[in-house]
Amino acid sequence: MARLVLNHLSDSTYRLLAIEANKRNVNLSELAVVLLEIAVAELAARHPSVIPPPRDPREPD
Repeated sequence: MARLVLNHLSDSTYRLLAIEANKRNVNLSELAVVLLEIAVAELAARHPSVIPPPRDPREPD
């Protein structure tokens, strides 16, 4: 997943991510994945998805 994330960053964003990873002495790929997870969690918190309840297979359509 990390490679997929990194391949889709713009050059300038990649450079900024590399600088921040270097400052924190962490792996660039790991930082990218952690930041993606945080972003997804924040989006999910703002817009909770509505999952319909499971349908009883015995009920007619």
